[in-house]
Amino acid sequence: MSTPIFLIGPMASGKSAIGAILARLLGGTLVDTDARVIAAHGPIPDIFAAHGEAGFRRFETQALADAVPPAPRGNCAADGAAPAVVATGGGAVLSARNRAVIATGFSVYLLTDAATVAPRIGADMTRPLLGDSPLESWIRIFAQRSGLYEATATLCIDTRGRTTEEIAESILTAYRDAGH
Repeated sequence: MSTPIFLIGPMASGKSAIGAILARLLGGTLVDTDARVIAAHGPIPDIFAAHGEAGFRRFETQALADAVPPAPRGNCAADGAAPAVVATGGGAVLSARNRAVIATGFSVYLLTDAATVAPRIGADMTRPLLGDSPLESWIRIFAQRSGLYEATATLCIDTRGRTTEEIAESILTAYRDAGH
């Protein structure tokens, strides 16, 4: 199996949308860890209500660990297989265990800003961490996590003012240029 691509970055940075395009371009599979958590445990607000953020983070860690199987041992590697594209949750980088999993692949930080995500998050009530003031909460959370995104990334892509297709093409070019 080839080197997986992990998309990291704040909530609403476009990880799922860009990941879907990138997986299609590569002929691979998109693994959206939030979607896996939802499929296994229900809506994120319900998970937070029943298990708190700590419970959600445990589910997220398991989804990330399951996203990319370990590489085969010996000479049985599937040469030429399309890589998995993994769209992580915005808080995945908070866990050292998750950062270690992400470090096994080609990680791309989708850099964005509050002005770009504002129309995406609006009054989104599916993101429990945003509370009653979504944009203010997003800014605070981003400030707390931005250093982890930078430290975890193999590549940083500025997504501001670019289409999802342009961003996916840039990631693909960088991935191939890096020898993957």
